[in-house]
Amino acid sequence: MKHFLMTAIALLAMVQLSVAGGWKADKGLDKMSITGELVCVGCSLKKLNGANAQCNLFAHHALGLKTADGSYWSIIDNAVGHDVIRGHKLLKGKNATISGWLYPIANMVEFDTVSIDGVSAKELAQAGWDEDQDIAKNLLARKVGEAPVAEAHH
Repeated sequence: MKHFLMTAIALLAMVQLSVAGGWKADKGLDKMSITGELVCVGCSLKKLNGANAQCNLFAHHALGLKTADGSYWSIIDNAVGHDVIRGHKLLKGKNATISGWLYPIANMVEFDTVSIDGVSAKELAQAGWDEDQDIAKNLLARKVGEAPVAEAHH
């Protein structure tokens, strides 16, 4: 029953999205504004459904967007989204308003612009850069055939 309910909710969300904007041939849905909470998608799925997320080894707590309907959207890693994905130490749990495109077939969102409550563009850029440096150090310590060195859970 729980699986049926979750499927019904997901289908309802898809119907709402299709009504909200049309599918464009060169993009996802028409450009729209979306608000949500920045969360580590892997950790969220681990807590909700027991996913074997190993964020401290592989995804480094890559942030996504959780919308008001409970849907999780992974962020396309591009020049606008990258620092948001990486800035979990600063951004986790903060509300963000984005302008961009949804790709419902993959639950992905492409940011054109982003505004995060209480965070300046300079702070966002620094947080993303800092995390990239930490990840680079961890990956350099990796041995062939072994998982990366575990970082402390944040």
